[in-house]
Amino acid sequence: MTSYDPSHDTPPLDVEPDACDEVGAALEKYRQSAASTRSRQAAAARQAHLNLERAADDATGAVKSTITRLAIEFQELSFRLAGTTNGDPNQVITDIRADLAKLRKLCGYT
Repeated sequence: MTSYDPSHDTPPLDVEPDACDEVGAALEKYRQSAASTRSRQAAAARQAHLNLERAADDATGAVKSTITRLAIEFQELSFRLAGTTNGDPNQVITDIRADLAKLRKLCGYT
């Protein structure tokens, strides 16, 4: 899974750097925690969901809605990886990648 690294670029002052940085930290933690087993990946996705919900609390407007969508997608990913719901986890990962690309633009990262 591709994650973004907010340390590579500095966002313009008119965006929400705290929320954007929190998302970057949540995704980095997910990347580091997601091991090779499905159960560990599910646990990491669950934690990312919680971390992203907290990040959404610090955001407004389009940034908030995109972070909220990401949180929901990570929740769905954890459900699919744990076998709680049916479906291919890769379908959710595709959605996550698309929303990450949108968030990068919203946060001012190129």
